Amino acid sequence: MTANNVDLEEASFVTEATPLSPSATSTSSAMCQSTSTSNPSPSHQLIHQRRSWLLVLSIGFVSIISTVLLSSLASHSHSRSDPIIHINDVSEAMNDVPLGRRDGIENPSPERLSIHFSSPPMLGATSNIIHKSPYPLRWGILGPGRIANDFTSTLLTSGCTVSAVASSSLSRAQSFAQHFGIPSHYGSYEELASDPNVDIVYVATTNQNHLQPTLLMLRHGKNVLVEKPTTITYEDTRLMYAEAEKRGLFLMTNHWTRFFPLIKYLRRNFLTTDGIDDLNHSLRSHLEPSMKQRVIHHSYDNSNKVPRNYQLGKVVAMHGDFGFPTPLSPSDRFLNRTLGGGVTLDVGCYLVELALLAAHDHRDSQFSTTRALKKSDMKSRGGLEMDLKPDGVIATGHGLYNGLTFPVDVESSFSLRWGGGSYGIWNGECIGSAAKDDTTNGSKVNDNALCDTISIGGKKTNTPHITKETNSLDRFTMLATFQASFRRPSTFEVEYVFEHGRILIRGPGNCPSEMTIYEHEPFGPLVRETAVSFELPAVETAVRKYGRSNYPRAEGFVYVIEAIERCMAVRGVPGRDGIGEGDGVDGGVGCLELEENTIEEQLVTVEVTEEVLKKMGYLNFG
Repeated sequence: MTANNVDLEEASFVTEATPLSPSATSTSSAMCQSTSTSNPSPSHQLIHQRRSWLLVLSIGFVSIISTVLLSSLASHSHSRSDPIIHINDVSEAMNDVPLGRRDGIENPSPERLSIHFSSPPMLGATSNIIHKSPYPLRWGILGPGRIANDFTSTLLTSGCTVSAVASSSLSRAQSFAQHFGIPSHYGSYEELASDPNVDIVYVATTNQNHLQPTLLMLRHGKNVLVEKPTTITYEDTRLMYAEAEKRGLFLMTNHWTRFFPLIKYLRRNFLTTDGIDDLNHSLRSHLEPSMKQRVIHHSYDNSNKVPRNYQLGKVVAMHGDFGFPTPLSPSDRFLNRTLGGGVTLDVGCYLVELALLAAHDHRDSQFSTTRALKKSDMKSRGGLEMDLKPDGVIATGHGLYNGLTFPVDVESSFSLRWGGGSYGIWNGECIGSAAKDDTTNGSKVNDNALCDTISIGGKKTNTPHITKETNSLDRFTMLATFQASFRRPSTFEVEYVFEHGRILIRGPGNCPSEMTIYEHEPFGPLVRETAVSFELPAVETAVRKYGRSNYPRAEGFVYVIEAIERCMAVRGVPGRDGIGEGDGVDGGVGCLELEENTIEEQLVTVEVTEEVLKKMGYLNFG
């Protein structure tokens, strides 16, 4: 074999795409035939050796490249320390450090903490108030249904006084009174309104029948706690509160969610813009450097003293989904239009209420850390509740359930927006190196917003491109998206999203006891995860005496009852013993409003819920 043959064969092996000449092809064929019939020559052995060396080198090279590529992919997929997005000139605090790398540590594992607040005995604090008061608050029950059963059980187990019950059916009132040992029962609401031994009435009728019984009680000098929703329409709610203000009486919707200790903890530590810096200690100070997890126990009375140094920033968004499959029965109130049914009125109003917490607390903390709106403020401020209304409401829903169409919303989805807009809040001022002429109106445009200059009809005008809001740092801006359903289960969880983290309220979110706080570094990874839980009051006594409750966590009514009993004991009972005419403990007006659930927030909750129903086309009831 000639040297040329060897060169061609090596070239063909190394670079398979190189074409062979006809002569080379015939030579190669001859070679293959000769090697199959004769002993290999020394030159042929050399060719085979070279082939083997090249094959080994190629396999080794491919193996090395594959190992390097696989290692790189594995490192990229499992390490958060590798920056994905490079952000320039964001903040001096970032110090040009890539995402996930802080203080020279790559991909630090987050701290995980658990804080648990133990529960006092059922209504312990209020029981002390009741026992010390020579004139305990006397309750009346109007509408002895399922929820009234749970509320009355909690009242009596807490040591409160229930004097009477009324129903449109005398037999129902009598049966209810016998079950709970209530001394008086009536077959009409008018009889309850005339009972001199009743100070406050719990109105627990169906949704469409809240207005008239409430007005009746108020006009007979009774304070009222009305079950949610207050009414179906905003106008009816305003009418009720106007009557209460006129007569100097207490009126409140039973928005019990606001009274749960976990919600109070959330509001105090996260939803107000001033509460975060009240204490300069950090939860980190409770941990030894080597510990990554620890359970910290506290009592309810000390929940406002828990050291904290959360760095979540402002709340910017919310998500929530409340759903459960209701009985497929048109006669049940859930799906009955004449009884004020529908999922938005039943559980959607909880989501509206939780969103308003953030709007209310942010606004109030801008003015005063102790500001609490009172009835007298409502009149002088001329409808301050307008400040809490969202700037935009979008809603849709349907009444389909298991192949049937009901005349109420079975499924609803709605979004609420505070602040922002298509161009934000633009005042017509543009950022630029100098003021420009606006030839459309002959005015000067200032240096406060970046604008695009466009030509309309031959005339130049400025259009906002990037806008600058006045007092934008103080303005509350949040987008809340919610779902509610009567035909499917859900986690009943609610999530508040902040600038640098989020808080997940574990279900059931309308009566919560657990939440998880996720703290992130600015534009960075999770650095701390804190589980917070509150023990619920004991219910064994109530179950033994009155049976199991109809609704989950009905023992949570104790928080509303305690707040009302305490306020009445300290400030006086409106309408009793001259309170409201100058003889009250606190200036003579008595207890007219609770800071956990202001009149302003109750009015806006109804107004927003009504707007959602209007958008969906499910407002007209009757």
